[in-house]
Amino acid sequence: MTFGVQFLLLANITAYVIEHILGFPLSFFGALYPDWWASLSVWQLISYQFLHQNFMHLFSNMLGLFFLGPETERTLGTNRFLLLYFFSGILGGIGWALLSLENNIPCIGASGSVFGVLGAYAALYPNARLYIYGLFPIKAWALVLALGTYEFVSTVRHGSGSQIANGAHLCGVIVGYIYAAIIGRPDLLQKAKNRFARKKRRPVSRAEIDRILDKAAQHGIHSLTRAERELLKRAGGSG
Repeated sequence: MTFGVQFLLLANITAYVIEHILGFPLSFFGALYPDWWASLSVWQLISYQFLHQNFMHLFSNMLGLFFLGPETERTLGTNRFLLLYFFSGILGGIGWALLSLENNIPCIGASGSVFGVLGAYAALYPNARLYIYGLFPIKAWALVLALGTYEFVSTVRHGSGSQIANGAHLCGVIVGYIYAAIIGRPDLLQKAKNRFARKKRRPVSRAEIDRILDKAAQHGIHSLTRAERELLKRAGGSG
């Protein structure tokens, strides 16, 4: 168990005890409302992540954090892991709010943040085996793809009419994957750069060069576009 995961587990459980056992209504001012921006209730983007509707809501979110969080935190580091968690929850909440402007039903739960951890785990360990209900093995990338597709379809189909914040889940998993891919998988960025560079350095055909030279002869060198001048420069350098 890592420090960041311990802190988040303790914070979520403490908030649940305060609200559901001690009876202090944290959700009254801590839940995220679709019009949070109108009242400048910026704190709701953070506070809603620690509130839960019931014990099963809390348990399912903390279970995902318990199993996937430590390995993700060890790879990213505690500070970056906590930033991932809160960043996924914040953008997940904003995404949900934009889809729910037609109603005034609040959103609570750490699902957007935990989906962000799941997305990050899949980016860092795409071929790691996860077990659904402890029985059915599935690779991390496949699970994230399946869940992301489900959340997307549910978001499009139900919009703000669903009692489940599918928009927060979808935004969270996307943010988490991209975040970890940039921070924890520099090899992915390097592959993308190399692929882009190869496309940029595609072979220049003789017909293309002849066309550009004819254009320059007829209308002057100033008539060439920047791309055409680059092609001539590359052709000259390779010749």
